[in-house]
Amino acid sequence: MLTATDHKIKLGIDAKWFFKGPPSGNMVVKNLVNEMVNNTQERFEIYLLITSDFKQQAIEHFPATVKLVFLPVVPNLLSNLLLIPYFARLHKLEIVLFQNFNSLWPNGFRKVVYIHDVLFLDFPQYYSSTELLYFKQMKNLAKKADMIITISNTEKERLVKNDIANGKNISVVYHGINSNFKVLAAYSKAKIQSIVFKYQLPQRYLLYVGRVNIRKNISRLVSAINLLDDKNIKLLIVGGQGNDLTALQNQIMLEGLSKRVVFTGHVPEEDLYVIYANATVFCFPSHAEGFGLPPLEAMQCGVPVIVSNRTSMPEICGDAAIYIDPDNTEDVAQKINLLLNDNELYQRKVTAGIDHSKQFSWPGSANGILKLISDAYIN
Repeated sequence: MLTATDHKIKLGIDAKWFFKGPPSGNMVVKNLVNEMVNNTQERFEIYLLITSDFKQQAIEHFPATVKLVFLPVVPNLLSNLLLIPYFARLHKLEIVLFQNFNSLWPNGFRKVVYIHDVLFLDFPQYYSSTELLYFKQMKNLAKKADMIITISNTEKERLVKNDIANGKNISVVYHGINSNFKVLAAYSKAKIQSIVFKYQLPQRYLLYVGRVNIRKNISRLVSAINLLDDKNIKLLIVGGQGNDLTALQNQIMLEGLSKRVVFTGHVPEEDLYVIYANATVFCFPSHAEGFGLPPLEAMQCGVPVIVSNRTSMPEICGDAAIYIDPDNTEDVAQKINLLLNDNELYQRKVTAGIDHSKQFSWPGSANGILKLISDAYIN
């Protein structure tokens, strides 16, 4: 055990994704780090490990009490394997919190690995051979961690099942929801109108937020549109457009839905707040999720949620969501029709979602991670 009686424990945090990274990784790291910087339980001295290409932004963003360590710009895995251990030794760090990939070096500091998900182990069909080769290193390196923190009990079970650890050193801390996601009434009419005009939002729309890839099962949602009782409601797809976009666009054309499906591409988070809150129903038919934050964001915005009944979704969304079989187009359409045609059920799910979302906050997530580290390694 380390002791904090005479000094604060030096905690290094892998914050390379704070300014830029995979969309979900960027969002998670940004929210967690901001909260950790604001509340370190007075036991830690924070060192943020950030790539040198964001040096000026980091200096301007973080308070002087935070130590900034700037790393050369190299691939993430290589940085975790070699650079972070080197700088950890240079700055005499006592604990390092890694993102996904642990280090190989036995440097004399505690290694805590925050694993966002290991879906690739159970669902290799949704990943390229290059991605599988890359992510496989996560499994091998995680076995050398002193502690693993992951994002849901579903992911913890997946880690244990795949022999990454025996469960004794794996803990779960749920993601939070940014407090800027609010119900539509919280925004000014001018703000709402500006976002509606900017994105030409339909009057009524089903909303999907996330990447456009095969794992997200958007094609099934698209196919359900023609089965809806409401022949005017549209589907708004918000998110980065990956390699599966062309196939999805061809499907939309073949099914005669070109006027009912709208793509926005990636949008800034400050615009996303109103896009969520203005939606009629949020739909998330994903085949597999490690956590699944967008449905919770929609709930906090007062929008009823329809989600897949697979992987982490029932754990995270509880009784507040309506569940679908993601392989059954008719079931997807039936559940959307159910919400659109039953105003009492609709309002009940709005209220349930708002109440359920109160369990998730980024301050709570950050404090949970810091407490786990503190309880495990500090007297």
